Amino acid sequence: MDGDEWVLSEDDAPAVTLIVPVLNEASDMAACLDAIRAQRYPKERLEVVVVDGQSTDATVDIVRRAMAEDSRIRLLDNPERGMAHGLNVGIHAAGSEFVGAVSGHCALPDSYVRDMVGALERTGAWAVGGRIVRRGRSPLQRAIAAATSSPIGVGDSAHNYAASACWVETVFPGFWRRAVFDHVGLFDPTMIANEDNELSLRIRKAGGRIWYDPSIEIEYVPRDGLGPLFAQYRLYAKGKMCVLRKHGGGLRWRHGVPGAFVAVVVAGAVTGVRAPRLRVAWVSVTGAYAALVVIAGLRLSDRDVPWWQVARALVTLHVAYGIGTWQGLLQWPFVPVAAPAIRPFTDQRRMSS
Repeated sequence: MDGDEWVLSEDDAPAVTLIVPVLNEASDMAACLDAIRAQRYPKERLEVVVVDGQSTDATVDIVRRAMAEDSRIRLLDNPERGMAHGLNVGIHAAGSEFVGAVSGHCALPDSYVRDMVGALERTGAWAVGGRIVRRGRSPLQRAIAAATSSPIGVGDSAHNYAASACWVETVFPGFWRRAVFDHVGLFDPTMIANEDNELSLRIRKAGGRIWYDPSIEIEYVPRDGLGPLFAQYRLYAKGKMCVLRKHGGGLRWRHGVPGAFVAVVVAGAVTGVRAPRLRVAWVSVTGAYAALVVIAGLRLSDRDVPWWQVARALVTLHVAYGIGTWQGLLQWPFVPVAAPAIRPFTDQRRMSS
């Protein structure tokens, strides 16, 4: 962010709470907290609330060691374990004007808090976010990073790859003025995933806007395996169906394509596509998809990332999202979800003042 656009005075710096909901994040926890502690922001104006969802690894020990060195860090318990519950515990505990969520998989640049506060002040947005820079350690992890940072992998989800600042549907991990939650409510704990997306939908329904600034980069460590990647995107799709069931909207074309593709493939495989014309259509669809995946794998690969690894990652996340979509739809009648009371708030000046 251009420092000439918004200047932070040490005396006027607003209080900020960073909420870090975690569950078994021992491999990345120390790096995450080190990056937070290195923020170039007035120390007395920044607090860190780590909310642990009953971790069984060394996560809590790592946090406690950091607490012994830095009094700004607090550790709270999340007995419900879910992400939305953890975020809500942190928001309730926050005594600050601004609140930011931080994934335990993330490492923040040292200007992150300063830039996020500046973006909110400068744009009047209700939420802001930066560009997720996915960095893998192993070849497969780097392939997953490439697949999940591409329009071929995630569709027209601008906050995943856009190179220019713009208004978007949602951001990850998210940074808000605390007053936003007083107007639209907290994260919905009934969401099995996509709790951030669902909150963003409520913000937009209430008249707020969400700003994305790619100059603010957040390093994110993706899943290291096709199994965890499959589980992640299947859950994302089921969560999106929860959003649809709750709000009766919020879907874009990209959310339906994987489910449609999985339905076509499964229908053809089960029936054997006995009719010649249907057989030709089925072969054409699956052949075109295979060609698309190979071409995408070649374009997204480099010396350290084989094209076939990228192709495997793309197929995994597409199939996972498609299966999760159908699972969410089939569970629809059996999982009642109460629609939230959306309190409209149209005075943008009050929210950003």
